[in-house]
Amino acid sequence: MRTQFALVALAPLALGMAACGKKEETVTTPDDTTATATTAGTPTTAATDFPAVAANARTSVQYAGTYTNGANSLTLNTDDTYTLVRDGKTSNGTFNWYSDNSRILIRDGGTTHVFAIANGALYKLASADAPTTGTMTAEQTWRRTAN
Repeated sequence: MRTQFALVALAPLALGMAACGKKEETVTTPDDTTATATTAGTPTTAATDFPAVAANARTSVQYAGTYTNGANSLTLNTDDTYTLVRDGKTSNGTFNWYSDNSRILIRDGGTTHVFAIANGALYKLASADAPTTGTMTAEQTWRRTAN
């Protein structure tokens, strides 16, 4: 009998403590995830603005076209040739595919450029060993232009 009385007496106390617990906030976002927002002066971009690198971009992405990053541009052609305009200088040549067919290598003079290919974007990687997954930044992103 004492156990039942204790349970009945403690039930309201347990409910009261549960009601005082920390509530989780649910944040809803609009369907248009391409908009950008600014938080404390730092621009942020929606995840859909950075498409994932294709597993086999050579055959699954229409990669041929022109991509820009600021004043710089890179045009890729289906015959593995490129035109790179960087810092006002234009260079042409051929690019090489890596064995995973998701990255290309461009040797421009003494500089080696590695790009990962996504649908509508290129990501300039720091090196051939840099991961092609994870968070990409606006600085390393070259956007495909309409052509």
